[in-house]
Formats: sequence, C-alpha cells, structure tokens
Amino acid sequence: MLDLNDLRLFVHIVDHQGILRAARALSLPKSTISRRLAALEESLRDRLIVRAGEDFALTPKGAEVYALGLAMVEAASRAEERLLDARRAIGGSVSLSASSLLAPLLPALVADLAAEHPRLSLAVEIAERDADRIGDGFDLVLRAHHWSLRDSALVQRRVARNPIVVVASPERLARKGRPESPADLLDTDTLAFGLPGAAPIAFRDARGEEQSLALAPRLLTASVPILREAALAGAGLALLPELAVREDLASGRLVRVLPAFAGPSVALTLLSPPRRLMSATTRLVADRLAEAVKEAALGRGVPRMGSPVPVPHPRSVVEPSSAAPTPVVPVAEDGLDPEAETTMNPILRAVGAAALSTGLAGGALAQDADGPLVLYTNDFEGVITERFEADTGREIDVVQMSGGELLARIAAEASNPQWDVLIFNGSYVMHGLDLQGQLKRDVTPANLDNLDALGRSFLPDNLAWFPIGLSASCVMLYRTDLVETPPASFEDLADARFNGMVGMADPAVAAPAYPCVAQFFHERGFEEAQGLFTSLFENGLRVFRTNGPVGRAIASGDISVALITSQVAYSLEATGAPVEVVWPQSGAPGSVRGVAIQASTARPEGATAFVEWLLEPATQSFLAEAVPADGLFEPTVTGAVRRADGPPAGAVYRVAPDAFAVEHEEAIKTWFADQALN
Repeated sequence: MLDLNDLRLFVHIVDHQGILRAARALSLPKSTISRRLAALEESLRDRLIVRAGEDFALTPKGAEVYALGLAMVEAASRAEERLLDARRAIGGSVSLSASSLLAPLLPALVADLAAEHPRLSLAVEIAERDADRIGDGFDLVLRAHHWSLRDSALVQRRVARNPIVVVASPERLARKGRPESPADLLDTDTLAFGLPGAAPIAFRDARGEEQSLALAPRLLTASVPILREAALAGAGLALLPELAVREDLASGRLVRVLPAFAGPSVALTLLSPPRRLMSATTRLVADRLAEAVKEAALGRGVPRMGSPVPVPHPRSVVEPSSAAPTPVVPVAEDGLDPEAETTMNPILRAVGAAALSTGLAGGALAQDADGPLVLYTNDFEGVITERFEADTGREIDVVQMSGGELLARIAAEASNPQWDVLIFNGSYVMHGLDLQGQLKRDVTPANLDNLDALGRSFLPDNLAWFPIGLSASCVMLYRTDLVETPPASFEDLADARFNGMVGMADPAVAAPAYPCVAQFFHERGFEEAQGLFTSLFENGLRVFRTNGPVGRAIASGDISVALITSQVAYSLEATGAPVEVVWPQSGAPGSVRGVAIQASTARPEGATAFVEWLLEPATQSFLAEAVPADGLFEPTVTGAVRRADGPPAGAVYRVAPDAFAVEHEEAIKTWFADQALN
C-alpha cells in the first residue's frame, strides 16, 4: 500500500524545488528525504523527478503524483485547522530576515506581537543577502531593494515603494558646494545605496526628461546605517531611501540635494512561501509586517534612527495604490531563459500612466475581496508587480514558475484555485483550461477594441482568454564560426555535418517547445512529423530541459545549431555572440501568449482591470522594453511599440490550432519522450 507520508514528503520536495531545501525546511536529514523519495518511486514503479545538476523538473508521472499529493496535503491541513482550537493556532517560532532599512520597525512590532500572543517567538536576522528558495532557513524575508532579487520560489509581495533621495550634511555643502543637476554627481564623491554591479541610475525632471548616470560611488552598500552615518560625517553626497533620512531632513542634520529631480525607487518587498504553505502563525506575522512597513513608508509610523518624533512626508513616498509610475534602476541579465523563474528586472523608461487613465483609472481603488490579486505566470513576473500597482492602484501578488510546474500547480488546485489571473505562453493551455471549466467566459474588457487584426485572429469566440503577444516557438539559430553552410530548412538539421550538434528544449517541460512540435505534427501529419524528428534523433538531437540551457549550450559552442524560441535567439544575437537566426521562408512555428481570469475568482473586477491593463498599448510597449527576452514579441493591440531588435517586420508565424494541440498533446509528448530516451 502507498505510504501517505512518502506522498507528503514528495509534495514538500516539489514545493521547495529540491531534496536539500525540503530537508532544511522539515529539519530532516537529506538522506531520509532521498530514501523516502526512492521508496515512493519504487512503489509507483516510475521516475517522478528529473535531476541534472541544479535543474529540477517533474516527469509527467511526477506531475500527476504531485497533483494528487497536494490535494491530500491540503485536505489534511484543512482538517487540522478545523480540529485545532483557534486559541492554540498562534504559537511557535517564526524566523525573519530583514533589511537594515526596515530593522528599526521590528522592536515595537515584536513587543506588540509578544504581548498579544504569549506562545509566539521570533528569530530575526538583519541582512541584505538574497533570499534563496523556500527552506533557506527563514520563514519570511523582508527586503528593501532597487535591484533584481534572485530567482526564488517565494511569493514576492510588494508592500510599498520609497524614493531614493540625494542628501548631504550642511557642512559638506558649505565646503564643496551644491550640485545643480544630476550630471554634477559625476564630479563629486557619492555614497550610494545598492549592490556591486549596479546599472546606471535614472533621474527625471519635471518635464519627464531623464538623465541616466553611471556613477562610481566612493561607498556602495545596502547597509543603511553605514550610509547614513557616512552622510552625517560629510563623506559625500548620499543616495539613500527617503525613509532612512526622513528625521534627519526634518531636523536639518541632512539637507536634500537636487529636489527638482525624481530618482529611482526602492521596493519594500515581503517574500514568503505561498499562503497555503504558511501556518496561521506565519500568516499573522507576515500580515503584521506588511502593515507596519506600509505605515512607515507612508509616514504614519517611522523607524526611529535619531529623533524620537516621527515627521511624516506623505508626498515623498509612493504607496501601491498611487497612480504614478515610479522610475527605477535597470538590472542587467542575460535573458536566456524565459521559461525559468524570471528575475525582477526594473527598467529606466516608464511609459506614462496617463495613457491608461481613460480605461483604468476609474474605480481603480475598488477591491472585490480582501487581499491582492494573485497572478500565476510563466512570463514577465519581475516587472509586472510594480508597474501594475502604480498604473491601477491595485495590489497584486505574483507567482512565477516554469510552464510545466505552473500547470502541475493549477491541476493540483483544481478544486480550490489559489489564483485570480493567469499569463501563459501557449494558447493551447488556455484552450485546455477553458475546456476544464477553469476560465471565466464572456469577459468583456472595456478596451477590447484595442486588439489589432493579429490579436483578433486568435481571440476565442467565448472570450475566455485574450491574446497579448506572439513569438516564434522555434527558429534555427547557428554558430557562424562553427557552421560553414547554415541550414536552410528544418530537414537540413538531419544532415551528417550537424551530427550531435543540434539542441532543443523538452516539449514536456518548456512551455514554448510544445507549440513548436505540435505545429510540425499539425502541418505535416503524424507520419511525416515523426519521420522528421526520428531523423533528427538518429542524427544525435540533444534535448535540454528548457530554452535557457539550449541558449547557453550554443553560446558556449557545446552545440552549433539550436531549435530555440525567437526570444532567446534574438536576445543571444544582441549580445554580440557569433550566432545568426534562420527564419524559415514558409514561416516559423508560433506560440501565442494569453491572459485569462479564473472562473471562480473572488476578485472579478480587479481581474478584469488586469486584463484591460494588458490590452493597453502603453502596457504592451512597456513589457516589450522591460525584459530582454520576454519583450521580443509581436504586440496584439493597436499602437503598441514593437521591438526593433526582434524578428523582421512581416515575419510569418504558423500556429497549430489550439483544439489540435490539446487533443493530441499526450500522444505527441509521449512519442517525443520515447524517442529521446531511446
């Protein structure tokens, strides 16, 4: 008989994205977790997890087992919550890692919580390091940052934003003079809040014109106390979060410099496991932390670093319900893995919120049910939160995973969905979810007429989802220094000169890879398509987990030709790598990115506002600029700006009908996996 404890441990392994992290979270030896996983695989007589280095992926059987196991774990959790006395629910220890900017908030909060809940204890670390996945030793992570947070399975909840201001001591200004423009900062000693490798800093004047500066600070650190003390000592002009120096500015210990220019913004972010993985105690602490941070950012409760009297400056801070977009600092990334968890990637140029005011501003502050919208996505996670909140005044929590993992979670939650809106690169997935009754139908966004001819060509009659972009699911990319005669057609990849040197992503894992394969089967028929891929496998076709590793393999010369998404291909070409894209004359297989609303969402107005936001030309233009790889798509609304460094204008895309892709998905993926194993 199946051991249900093994099934529970397997759910933890998947949720924590690895055996080691699950072992840490459960305080169990890694060997115990490994042994129980092996026992479960032996019981089921099937492999559940594919492990290759740091990569982690579920097999099709693993995804099925995870869905069933998760349903069991959630049912047990609900039963436990009902059976336990509510007064005993709040207790135990909660561990927290917090940035130094927010450390002054903690004493009062800890005192309040301790008084209210005698059984509760807190373990606190003050640090600036990136949070790893769940199981990094902390239940909650509170960060102040204007840079990308590392890939993580933690849910990122943007609590508030706080502007960076330029300050100096009066003595420093009397001695060195006052700068008149941001460019003057290049000729003086600066002290900056940030991490090594920071990108240029953008300042914007009252007319909206920007100056981007590549500063070389004398002191660069994320430690706010060090920066503040250095500024007070007159060591230089300091770029600090306004929250850190609010009292110093009010008392005159520090003076604001360049007040006419808006600098970048610091995000105040709470990272936590998904709420279903949090105990009632952890949820309580998380909510109280978020409340305290927002209150402080808005000047209603201020960290005390000197003066005991809080001095509010509400105009200096930006709450998520503000309608003003916030200029932020760009973060460099290679952009080679759009199916992997996308890192947070703020950009310099914000497309004005005014363009959205007609369709979105009215009623923007209305909330359906309590709490933020929950977005599940395999694209754009790092740039959506702050921009959507600024443009609409609504809060949103974003959960980002690879395509396969995302679908496994949606399936596991089928009877109790935890998401309100979904972005997925692959319209066949939207069609399949619609057939399952997962999507809200007959949604009529106020700006539906924004869709252009391309967008309307993919719009389903029942308005269950909406196209927001089109890209090629696979083009041919070759190394110009390794290939003398490039392939002209997909059939050429079976030539002996490419033996063992062609790679592509696994259609069972990478979201865009299946539309690529499905198009071959639809256009050519099963027999001809199987013949083509059989010839490729016989010629040593190499299958990688996602397109990211494929891109890295061709960049390193490990392979010389790749079947790869247009997004990764053109991103890699833009780096100056010796590669060139071959776009088949007959057209490239395409993948349609869509957005949909969960059928039973408790936030239908907010979800509709999210769809309307994505159907605005300003939003699609913003997304095109925001992320190097994900931004290389064909917009679907009139007026959106198309990236010039992507596919050629007029490029032909060939997309397999959604009904075909859904009907034959299992057969195609199974056949492909069998060939890859053989």
